[in-house]
Amino acid sequence: MAITSTQQGVITEAEFAKVVILTTDGALVPARPVADDDRRDYEIHIRRHFLESLAMQLKTARRLRLHGRSRVLQINFRVKAPLVSDDRFWYFLAYFDTKKMRFMDPVFLVPSRFFHKHALHGVGRGAIQPQFKASMEPEAHDMWSPFRVTQQELGRRILEILESQPHGRHTTDLLGMSGVVWLGKPAARRLKRPRAA
Repeated sequence: MAITSTQQGVITEAEFAKVVILTTDGALVPARPVADDDRRDYEIHIRRHFLESLAMQLKTARRLRLHGRSRVLQINFRVKAPLVSDDRFWYFLAYFDTKKMRFMDPVFLVPSRFFHKHALHGVGRGAIQPQFKASMEPEAHDMWSPFRVTQQELGRRILEILESQPHGRHTTDLLGMSGVVWLGKPAARRLKRPRAA
């Protein structure tokens, strides 16, 4: 009896979190959103830095396809329109080997803007059908090659993406909202020295 797609999702999401945490020595914190209305499986932030985060959608496959002699990772799925592209929204795509019980290298970390532009496969019945097809071979040079990483590199790459994002945007947005009180560390007071007699 094969595992269900729901079980696959639970297993691969837990594996992703494990790899991200271990490859950054705990610097990255993947948190699950309560509701997945925006089609994101994790919100990832740097520990103790809460204003900057990355939304991550995970898509995995349990088998590879053969194209000639090349192994190809193909992932098809359906999402309701519209697709939301954002610099802070990324896709993690990977092959999960159920016998070895882990992801197999390479895995792919793709920005949503690029993914939505190049993985569009069809539209029908109010749903969009993306298709991801990437070679798993080391010498591959397809359009997805720039987004290949090993699992050992995954956490460091996510850190690089987070650190390259423009800072302060969220802080400015919060300060501009009515009813928001910003609590910070109180400024140190200067003690007045007594004047010499």
